[in-house]
Amino acid sequence: MANVRSYGASGGQSVRDYVLLKFKTNASVAERDNALETVGGAIEDSFGFDGREHVHRARFASELSAERAADTLAGESAVSYAEPDYVVHPAVVSNDPGFTGGRMWGMAGDKSSPANAYGSQAAEAWAAGYVGSTKVAIGVIDSGVDYTHQDLHLNIWLNNNEIPTTIRAKLIDTDADGTITFRDLNASANAAYVRDFNLNGRIDAGDLLSDYRWEDGLDTDYNGYRDDLIGWDFANNDNDPYDDDGHGTHVAGTIAATGGNGVGVAGVAWSTLIVPLKFLDASGSGMTSAAVRAIDYFTAAKTRSTVVDFVATNNSWGGGGYSQSVLDAIVRGARQDILFIAAAGNGGDDQVSDNNNLVANFPSNYSTASILGWDAVIAVSALTSTGLLASYSNYGASTVEIAAPGSSIYSTLAGGGYGYMSGTSMATPHVAGAIALIAAATGAGAAELRADLLSSATATPSLAGMTMTGGRLDVMTFLQHAGSTTTLPPPPPPPSSGNIYGTTGWDTITGTSGADKIWGVPASGTSLGRGTVDTLRGNGGNDVFVLGDARGRFYDDGRSLSSGSTDYAKIMDFNAGDKLQVRGAADDYWLRAVTVGGTSGTGVYYDSNNNHVFDSRDELIGLVGNYTATSADLLFV
Repeated sequence: MANVRSYGASGGQSVRDYVLLKFKTNASVAERDNALETVGGAIEDSFGFDGREHVHRARFASELSAERAADTLAGESAVSYAEPDYVVHPAVVSNDPGFTGGRMWGMAGDKSSPANAYGSQAAEAWAAGYVGSTKVAIGVIDSGVDYTHQDLHLNIWLNNNEIPTTIRAKLIDTDADGTITFRDLNASANAAYVRDFNLNGRIDAGDLLSDYRWEDGLDTDYNGYRDDLIGWDFANNDNDPYDDDGHGTHVAGTIAATGGNGVGVAGVAWSTLIVPLKFLDASGSGMTSAAVRAIDYFTAAKTRSTVVDFVATNNSWGGGGYSQSVLDAIVRGARQDILFIAAAGNGGDDQVSDNNNLVANFPSNYSTASILGWDAVIAVSALTSTGLLASYSNYGASTVEIAAPGSSIYSTLAGGGYGYMSGTSMATPHVAGAIALIAAATGAGAAELRADLLSSATATPSLAGMTMTGGRLDVMTFLQHAGSTTTLPPPPPPPSSGNIYGTTGWDTITGTSGADKIWGVPASGTSLGRGTVDTLRGNGGNDVFVLGDARGRFYDDGRSLSSGSTDYAKIMDFNAGDKLQVRGAADDYWLRAVTVGGTSGTGVYYDSNNNHVFDSRDELIGLVGNYTATSADLLFV
C-alpha cells in the first residue's frame, strides 16, 4: 500500500514575545533605544543579507501581544517598519490513501507512456534529451531534505567554498562540470578523501557531516555559517538540514530526484542541485525570521558562485500576515536574478478564502513588480489528474500565475521511502523543477524564464478566470517556447584592452587569466555603485580593481554620519602585484583590518569628514578579502 502523508494548512500565528523591526538609517542610537523602551523591548538577534543589517528580532514586555507591540513600534519615528514574527506551515492537505494507479501522473505527458494530458509533460522533455544540469541549483526552503536518500543524495548541493582547502586542492572533478558534487565524491578517483560512515553503500552528505576532515569547525568561506557544507538548518541554527518532518524531502524529489537510475522516482530535472534550507521544525512550523535568513542565504550563495547558477527557491509553505522583511529578502534575491516560486495555499472549499484576490495568501501574494518593474514571485495552484482545479487549492485571477499537478503526487519520503502527498506544496516543485530544466537548456535569466513560463501555459477550462494564465504547466511547450522566442542574454564580451565593466546592479565579475582592469560599475554614466555590493575577482595576472575614476569615488552613499558599509566592492583574490585604483590622494584613505559580511581582510575607507582621524563616519568603499593591503597597493587618479 502506498505511504500516504496528511497535513493540514493553518493560518498565521505570531510568536507572542517577538517582533521583527527595521530602524531608519538616520536613526541615532538614542532614538532606537527610546523606541524599544515604548514596548519594554530588547534586541535579541540581528540579521541581514551579506552582513549588512536589515532586520532585528526583539523581545518585548510579556503583557503585550505581538500585534500590539508591532503597532506601537511602527508608530515611532526611528522605526521603518515593525511586524510580528509569524509562525508559518507547509501548504499541503490530506490525500486518499487508496490511490494506487498512475503513480507519477504529474510527470506524464499526453504522448508519453504512461500518458496523462494534464501532467507536467516533463516526460516528453526527457525523451527529447533535456534532463537538467549540475550547473543549476534550486533552494528548497522547507523542513530540510533527507540527503541520504538513494534518489536524492547525488543531487544535494555541495558548497565548494566551504570544503577545507587541504581537501579541495586534491579532489578531482571527474565529470568536468566545473564544480565538485556528490557525483564526483562517489567516484573512485576521490575515494581517499571520503568515507561511508553511515554504511549505506554510497557517499552522501551524512558521511561528510560525520567526517572531521570535512567538518573542521571553520567558516572556510567566511559567510558567517560554520561548516555549511550543504546548506543550513535555520530552525535549529546548525549545519545539518536533515528533514525530520518529511515535507521538504517530498518537495525535493519532485524537483530533482535522480532519473534514469532504475530506482524509485524521477524529478522534473534529473541533475539539478538541491540546496537544503531548513526553517520548518519537526512539527512543521517555522518562523518568519528563519525564512528571511534562508532566502538571504541562497541569494548570498549565488553572489559567491562562479559556476553554479542559483536560479530559484521553492517555497511550499504559508501562513502569517504580510511581512516587509520577507518581501525585502525576495527583492534582494530578485536583484540577483532569482525567482521565488510559492504555493498558492490550501484554503479548502470556501470560495472566499480560496480566492487570493480577496484574501491575501503569503508568501505567494508578494510581488516585486512595483519595486523592480517585474515580478519575481510565481504563485502556483494545484491541479488534479483529470484537469480540475483541486478542491482545496487557492486561486486568483490576478494573484496566481499558473497551476501544476498537485493531487496524489508520488515522490521521495524521508527515511529512504516513497509515497503520496497532495497540496499546492506538491504543485509548486513541478514549476521549480521546470524552471531549473529550462534554465539549464537555455541560459535564460529570471525575467525571461517567468515570461516564457506564463506564455507557454496550456489553456485549461477549470482554470479560466482562476489564474493569470488560465492555464497549466507544460514543460515541453515551455522548453520549445524558450528555445524559439527567448532572447538569451548575450555572452559577456571579451575584455576590451583588459577592461571589464559591471552594471548598475549587484555584480559578480571575474577577470581573465591575464592582466585586467575591473570595474563593478558601468563604463559610463553617473551610477557609481551607490547602494550595491559588487564582488570582483581577478582570476590571474596583475589586475587593477577600480574603486574610483575621473567620474569620482565609487560606493559612496554620501551620508557623512555613517560608515556607509551597505555599499562597497568586495575583492576576493587580491595578490601581490594587483592594484586598487582610488580617486584622490593618499591622505584621503584609511586601510583597516575588518570583517564585513563574514569576510575578513582589509577595508578601504574614505576619510569622509576630512578630519584625518579614522572614526565611525569614514566611508567603506572596498573590502579586500583575506589579504592585508598597504598603501603600496593603492593607485591614485
